[in-house]
Amino acid sequence: MTGDRDPRRGRGATRERILDATLDLFNRRGPDRVTTAEIARTVEINEGNLYYHFRTKESLVLALFERFEAAAGALVDRTGAAPRGEARVYGEALAEWFSIVWRYRFLFRDLLALAAATPCLVEPIRSLSARMRVAVEALIHRMIAEGFIEVSQEDLSAVLANVWIVSTYWAVYLSLQEGIEDLEDTHLDWGLNQVASLFKPYLTPSAADAVFSPR
Repeated sequence: MTGDRDPRRGRGATRERILDATLDLFNRRGPDRVTTAEIARTVEINEGNLYYHFRTKESLVLALFERFEAAAGALVDRTGAAPRGEARVYGEALAEWFSIVWRYRFLFRDLLALAAATPCLVEPIRSLSARMRVAVEALIHRMIAEGFIEVSQEDLSAVLANVWIVSTYWAVYLSLQEGIEDLEDTHLDWGLNQVASLFKPYLTPSAADAVFSPR
């Protein structure tokens, strides 16, 4: 009957609320400073209910990583299917990647601590990193083929490495090198502009005014 409630839907909604609250807490304070009791209070459930969905804090981290992985994979698919010959596609893809990294910034900002506390996360991160690097390389080759950037074969490997490093670990840099613990939207813009600047020496005239120019 249409009026009946599906109990599975209720369980799924609670699970997603737990993950949403956990992501917010982890981003603001770091996984090591957040307890399961605090997560339960934030979601307004008891700890027993929390443990029904996630038995450990490690399982929460892994579930959030799976979310991140799904978002990154969807971005790769959309970018690969986007119309060719439009410079904006690449700027939009770059901005969306930064938005994803920002949304799950605790994964990168607290990477070393997470690797130590959650060893089973190391291999999935390496695997995703390898797949994303392949996707970035394909994207840059497509930009070259469409005449938006001109990069010599000699420079290509360095450009690929630098784009990946900066676009993925800018939050780690700000935390470790600049001592910034509370990341704000302005830091997201800062990171995006750093990557945009990497493209600047290689932009062709047809792409000079595209969204790769630093904001």
